[in-house]
This record gives sequence, C-alpha cells and structure tokens, in this order.
Amino acid sequence: MVVDNYASRKKFFLIIALFCLMFIFLFQVAYAKYKKTAESYTNADIAKWNIKINDETIKNKTTLENDIIPVIDTNTYVKDNVIAPGSTGHFDVEIDATDSDVTFDYQILSQKYDGDTIKDMLITGYSINNGTTESVSDNVVEGTINHNTATTSIRVFFEWNEATGLMDNREDTEAAWSDTSNGKIKVVITLTQKRS
Repeated sequence: MVVDNYASRKKFFLIIALFCLMFIFLFQVAYAKYKKTAESYTNADIAKWNIKINDETIKNKTTLENDIIPVIDTNTYVKDNVIAPGSTGHFDVEIDATDSDVTFDYQILSQKYDGDTIKDMLITGYSINNGTTESVSDNVVEGTINHNTATTSIRVFFEWNEATGLMDNREDTEAAWSDTSNGKIKVVITLTQKRS
C-alpha cells in the first residue's frame, strides 16, 4: 500500500503542477493583452533659419563676403568720400527675415578694427526703416525682428568725434600723414533666436 499511496501523491502533485503551469500561461496571455506596445511617429516641420544680411545669406558663415560700405556726409571743407576730424556718415545693415520661421534678437556692435589708427570713430545713433534717429550707448544697436518679416533697414550713424579725448591734435595730424591710416570700423552682427 505504501507504493499506491506514493503513486497517488505523485499524481496529485503532478496534476497541481500542471494546473499551476496552465494558470501561469493563461495569466501571461491575459496580462500581455494589457501590455501591448504600439509605435507611431510625430511629424513636425522644423523652423527655417535662413536670414540674409545686405542680400547675403549668413548660412554657415562667420564673416560676410562683402564689406559694408559707409557713406560719408558731404562737407564743404573736406574732399568728398574721405574722413577728417569732425566728419560724419552712416552705413546700412539690411536684415531680411522673410525666410526665417523664428523671431530673433539682433545686436549690431561697433568695435575698433585691430589696425585702426583713428581711435575717435564713434557710433552716434541709428534709425530703423528711415524712422526717427535714436541714440546709442556703448556703440551697440539692439532690437527684435519678428519671424517672416521682410527686410528691416538699420542705418547706423558715425562720426570722427574729437570730443572723446582719445586722440589729440598731434595724433589726428599724424593719422592723416600716415600712408597706412585707415578708419575701419569692425561691425559685429549677432542674431539670437527669441525664446518664450
């Protein structure tokens, strides 16, 4: 009888084990129905950042190929298109954001050119789209241009300002005598995407 009792217990445990395996299998199948994964993709257009400065695209550039040409104001006592102490003029920066899908801030910073012999060249003001002339501080012109805006014209005014005291009369005269004199103004234009 010991053999029959052992055989019946073995069958009983085998049946229990079979039910446990079936229960685990059925539980996994049922549980898997609540754990299905579905994939999809979002599709959003990326904003364009295609800006032109003075009709030249800035894409992949750190330096414009074309110089910004200054216009020297006519002066009875100075030859046309040259500068001398007291001379004034302007240059234009046109920023075309027609093909830019983001609003951005601009900064036009005037710096002395490394080889400049004229230290008294100063930015004195600016106007937007031939509007009112505004004064500047620290040789910086700043503003914001909205996305997809047609050309914004920024006129920047400068002068050889003797009142700054950076150059005395002797230095002014030496600058005029030198064959290597130049009155270059380095213009740094920075465009930064506006964020909310």
